[in-house]
Amino acid sequence: MNLSDVTAHAISFDHAVVLFPVAQALHVWEEWPGFPRWARRFACSRYSDREYVITHVAAVSSAVLAVLLVRALPTPVVTFGFFALIFGPGVSWNAMFHTGAALRSRTYCPGVVTGLLVYVPLSVVLAVLAVRDGLIGGPTLGAAYALALVFHTVEVGHNVFKRW
Repeated sequence: MNLSDVTAHAISFDHAVVLFPVAQALHVWEEWPGFPRWARRFACSRYSDREYVITHVAAVSSAVLAVLLVRALPTPVVTFGFFALIFGPGVSWNAMFHTGAALRSRTYCPGVVTGLLVYVPLSVVLAVLAVRDGLIGGPTLGAAYALALVFHTVEVGHNVFKRW
């Protein structure tokens, strides 16, 4: 047995997933209060600080609840829901949104730093661990992420860009 064999199994999805609410709180810390101002300038002038606060209090709260649920009921269905409806849209695709928004606006989009340095690595780690621990299969995880993209697009289109 070598060191990589030991470290490869040193952490489980069950343990790593508790980093999700911490990562989300760190992301909100980076975003506030700059993201609402950025959104009013580049997305929709009607985007308010109040909307941001309500959305992100709900996001951090749902992250905590999702972690409790996925740890209490570690089944493929719950894990699929976690990646498709909570983690995928709020973390994985959120990181891509901030990256694209910063590139498109050619300005710092508050949230891009934690998106790239925290959200992307956490997304990879949790996805790998969930598959390794047998909580979800690779193709099913891909389907969850596809659904998460749709969910994130609808949510951002409605809440930030006010498209519908």
